Amino acid sequence: MAKIRGPSTPAELCPEKLKVIVDGLFPKHDVTTWPITPYGEEGGASAEGRQVSNEELLAIAKGLKAKKAPGPDGIPNVALKAAIHAFPDMFRTVLQKCLDEGHFPDRWKIQKLVLLPKPGKPPEDPVSYRPICLLDTLGKLLEKIILNRLTKCTESELGLSEMQFGFRKGKSTVDAIRTVMESVEKASKQKRRGNRFCAVITIDVKNAFNSASWETIAEALHRMRVPDYLCRILRSYFQNRILVYETARGQRSIRVTAGVPQGSILGPTLWNGMYNGVLTLKLPRGVKIVGIADDIVLTVTGETLQEVEMLATEAIDTIENWMRGAKLQLTTKRRCYWSVTVKRCSRLKSPLEDRPLPRSAC
Repeated sequence: MAKIRGPSTPAELCPEKLKVIVDGLFPKHDVTTWPITPYGEEGGASAEGRQVSNEELLAIAKGLKAKKAPGPDGIPNVALKAAIHAFPDMFRTVLQKCLDEGHFPDRWKIQKLVLLPKPGKPPEDPVSYRPICLLDTLGKLLEKIILNRLTKCTESELGLSEMQFGFRKGKSTVDAIRTVMESVEKASKQKRRGNRFCAVITIDVKNAFNSASWETIAEALHRMRVPDYLCRILRSYFQNRILVYETARGQRSIRVTAGVPQGSILGPTLWNGMYNGVLTLKLPRGVKIVGIADDIVLTVTGETLQEVEMLATEAIDTIENWMRGAKLQLTTKRRCYWSVTVKRCSRLKSPLEDRPLPRSAC
C-alpha cells in the first residue's frame, strides 16, 4: 500500500499547530482516585493463576512482529525476541515481580505519538488525524501477561455483553451485521399486524478511545469481579502516563489523564469493559443495541411509525445520559443524519421507503 499510495503527507511540525491538535485529541479529565476494589481479595485468582511461566513468556515473544516500529526506547522487536530466548528466566522474574507488587513501571508508560492524516481532511483540525501511540515492547510484554488473565474475567458470565462484536475472538463485523439484519428481516415478514416497521440508527462517539474515563473503567472491572491483584496493577498502569511528540523546536510532552492508548495491547479490552455499560442498558421493548468497538447500531421495531419514533427517542436519550456520565460525547454531525428505513406492508405496493428521523429524536 505504501508503494501505490504515492508521496506521503508531510508531517506537521509547527509547535503551535501541534499543541492545538494534541489538546484536541487528548482531552483533560479531572484527576480522580482509582476506587478501591470493593470485594478485596475475595474470589481472587489462585496463586497458580498469577504465576508467569517461561512457556507463557516464550509464546508471547513468538508473537512479536519483527517489522513493528519500536517504542521510545528504540529497542527493535527482533533484538528483544532474541534476548528473551537467551535469558527467559531474567525477563520472567522481572515481570512476575511487577505482577505481584501491582506495579507498572513509569518508563513503560511513555507513549510516543504518531499522527496519521486522514485523506481530504483539513490539516489544522484534530479530527483529521488518527493518533497512534508507540510503546516500549517491554511494557507490551507485561500488558500481554495482564491481558491473558483479564480475558478470563471479561469472557466469563459476569463479563462482556454478547452484543459487543469488536476486539473479541470468535466475533466479527459480519456477525454484527447479521444480528442487525435479523431484526430487519423479522420486521419485513410482518404483514398487517405486529412490529412491521424497523429503524436502523447508527451512533458514533467523538474521539472515543482517547476520552475513556479511567474511573468508569475501574467500576466496570469491579462489576466483572476482576481479581484485586489485577485491579491494583491496572491502577498503576493508568498513573503517570506521559505522551511525547516531536516538533520543529524539539520534543514536547503532556500528561495523559484519560483514554486507552491506541497501539497498546490492553487498550481494546479495557475499552470493551468500560463500554459494556452502554450495551447492558435497560432500553425500551423493541430496541436492540449492537456494538462494534466504539460504534453502536440500534434497531427499533414497532407497529407504527409513531411508535418507532417514540422508542428511538427514548433509547437515544438513555444512551446519551450514560455517555455523559462516562465523559463521552456523541458525534453531533452523525446524529443529525440518523435515518429510519421502513419496510411497508405488501398491500401498499411500496417496497422500501427512507424517512428521516424527526429532529426531536436527535
